[in-house]
This record gives sequence, structure tokens and C-alpha cells, in this order.
Amino acid sequence: MADELSFAYCPLPPVMKIYYQWNPAGLYSFHVCGTDQRDRLFAVKIHTGYSMSAPLYTNQGIYLYNGPTTKDPLLAAAGDDSGLFRSLPVNNNSQILIPSRKSNGFTTEMMRAYITQDKHAAFRFSIEVKACKTMRRQLFEWRSINRSERGDNCAEHGGFRLFLLSSELDQDIPSSESSSQGASTSSAAASKDEVVAILEWRFFWTSPKHPFDLKLAGRGLSGGFGERWAIMVLITALRLWELHARGKSQKGSVAVAGIIGPKEKSAK
Repeated sequence: MADELSFAYCPLPPVMKIYYQWNPAGLYSFHVCGTDQRDRLFAVKIHTGYSMSAPLYTNQGIYLYNGPTTKDPLLAAAGDDSGLFRSLPVNNNSQILIPSRKSNGFTTEMMRAYITQDKHAAFRFSIEVKACKTMRRQLFEWRSINRSERGDNCAEHGGFRLFLLSSELDQDIPSSESSSQGASTSSAAASKDEVVAILEWRFFWTSPKHPFDLKLAGRGLSGGFGERWAIMVLITALRLWELHARGKSQKGSVAVAGIIGPKEKSAK
């Protein structure tokens, strides 16, 4: 079955650590690692758009490779939706390219940023996930961790939580014993949305080579959503880091883009 194909050369671990390199190449490329910086799993390259290389061409973004070097095949990509708006924080649409379930190419999904009613910067996308013996499209949403929500056990230096948005489909998605982890915030409890991954920024002065960690949580740990979902989580987390570095993940930028930027687009 198409949904049982393997896309990544190795399983994505439940905790992924991102490390920079202290060399000229490190200005544009770095690694997704496992237990430590020597455990290099996937190479990542910043795409400025000036090389106009496929598949992002002139759009700024990020490339994720299926191996520890940038010479390995491309596994996924994420970037701006239009080169026309790439230099200004006025476009809340991101194009996300992940392996297709039906061919050897890529499928383009869209991730849209907006401001929630409780003042979080949020980035929403949908993807087909395993639900019993079928594949169903489900909504997920990265929400910023506001300063009042930070703590010893919750991204002390900020970050994002990925929520599985509650719907009638949730009952069909396999659960795990740890499905309640991370869902203790008031907003999550009120909406019954469930945390399935956490992106935690690291403090630059203590971890200059280690910008953030990505941790699967709750039902995200069970593997029940499928491998394409895990790849989607990783590439959207890398996209959030790239937007954060450009000042485009903050509430102010997202709010302005929501007013004067392009409107929401659907997956292609």
C-alpha cells in the first residue's frame, strides 16, 4: 500500500536536535541530529532564492536532505509562496513540499499563519494521516508558546507546540500511553486539542551551535500518524526556525501580513 512506503533512509527519532557547523558551509547548511551533534541524521540547507534552484526556485526557504550531506537526495522543502513578497513580512502562506504517496515526486501542501483569539501566532496545515485502515486528511497547528506559558517543563526560552486539532477523526487515530503529555495548557484543555510535538528554542549564549530541539509528544510518539506526518512535522519546524530568523514568525509580522498580504491558499 502507498501509505506503507518508506521515504526517509532512517526512522525519525522522537527527539531531534539541530546543530550548526563552525565552518564557511555552516552559514547555509546544518544538521538534524539524534542523541548529540555527532549523530548527524539529515542535512539542512538554507535556500536564499538567488540560485533559482528547484524546487523552490526564487522563493526563500529551506531544503531537507535524505541523508547527512547536501549531496543526498532531497527529502522535503519549505519556503515562501511567492518570490514577489519574499523580502517583506506580508505573506502568511508557506509552501511545503513532502514526498508524494502516489508517485516518486513531491506533493505541495500549504501552511498558513494567523493570530488566534488568545493571541498566539499560529501556523496551520493539513496532511493525510493513518486512521485505522484508511488515510484521512487532518488539521494540525503550530502555536507559539507565549512568555506567560514558559517554564521548566515547557520551552523555557520559547518555541511552538504542535496541536492535533480536535474533530470527529480523532477517535480513529491510534493513541499511545503518553497521549496526555504536553496538553496541560489552559488553551489546549479548553479546546480539547492535543499536543503532538514541541519545538523548543535554546538560549544562544549557552548553546550557540544548538538553536532548537524538536520533540514528538502524545500520539505523535506512537507512530500511528505515519512517516509522512513525521517528515511534515520536521520540515514545518525547520520552516518556523527559518521564519523566526527572518522575523516573520512573531505576532506583529503575522498580524500585518494577515491584513495586507495574500489571502489563504489551499494545497496544490
